[in-house]
Amino acid sequence: MKLWNKIWAIINQETSYVNESHRTAVLLRCVYLVMIVYHFIFFCLMGFRGLFREGGFHVSWLAVISIAVTLILFRLSYRQKISTNLKLFIVADILWLGVFVFLYGWGCGAQQIMFVMLVLVYFSFYDALAQKAAFTAGLFLTRFIMFSYTQNFEPYAALPDTLALVLQVWSSLSFFTLMGIICGFYSSNIETADKQLVLYNQRLREEARTDPLTGLWNRRAMRDFLNLNMKNYPQMPFSIAMGDIDFFKRVNDTYGHDCGDAVLKWLTAHLVLMIEGKGQICRFGGEEFLLYFPDMNGDEAAVLLNELILMLARTPFDWHGNKILISMTFGVEEYDFHSDLETLIKKSDEKLYLGKNQGRNQVVF
Repeated sequence: MKLWNKIWAIINQETSYVNESHRTAVLLRCVYLVMIVYHFIFFCLMGFRGLFREGGFHVSWLAVISIAVTLILFRLSYRQKISTNLKLFIVADILWLGVFVFLYGWGCGAQQIMFVMLVLVYFSFYDALAQKAAFTAGLFLTRFIMFSYTQNFEPYAALPDTLALVLQVWSSLSFFTLMGIICGFYSSNIETADKQLVLYNQRLREEARTDPLTGLWNRRAMRDFLNLNMKNYPQMPFSIAMGDIDFFKRVNDTYGHDCGDAVLKWLTAHLVLMIEGKGQICRFGGEEFLLYFPDMNGDEAAVLLNELILMLARTPFDWHGNKILISMTFGVEEYDFHSDLETLIKKSDEKLYLGKNQGRNQVVF
């Protein structure tokens, strides 16, 4: 475990260039480590045949050179731009593949690594699509030339069938390992980005539905909620109440808007406590609040709101030592099972202003 932590610490180091993708640099280093192991196993497999037997010597020095080049690229990944480093890797690997196929034929299976290059280019480069398409065409042409050559010419050092099969299996295993790392890396990137986007959109939706001062739903959110409830539960009784703070302008004019904002927050806390588990509340605008009471008739809603009015009368708002009596007026409307939401809101608003005209600090139903 300690060894793995040390290896990961090396892989995870930052590059010396600013504005470079650290995650892509880490991915390239992981690819390089797999390629080093890939070449080393080739070296070991051929070593069983004897380094100076036919084919053994060639693959041995080829593996050693490939390991050395990959190690150099790994080291340069800390000091080079990612695009430059990746281009060098592609050039080095195409040269290695060309020599390898020339020496041992198509049956070695090493040509599968070309697909790794293709995926890396498409996901790691920020070039235009036309440039990526040109690279795809060039890689296809290179692969086709290699294949055509092996169909018309014998390999320089043919491998025994058993060894060729082992090398093919090892190439396939390495290829799938590399593809698994790359796909896992980019899929996690996509998942992370998608999750962040979902959370961002969710936050935007919440901000669009929430009053920033009180944290309550705004008018739009409450209307959406009530319309949906009326549509889904057309036979469910409910009442709504439009409430307004009495003489709120006087509070703002006397103590300032900071005090007015503090009153709105303080009152919101009392309203939420009063209606908790019994309904929903929103800041309808300014000093107005709209309250929703499901499964409650108008009389029951009025009783609850009168209790709130009595509580406010006993609990003045404290603003820097100034005791300010806050009162509210409410207009309550009961659902009649045929009016639409806008009609209900209008009727409750009319009752609210009736209460204002009758002296405020009361519930009108």
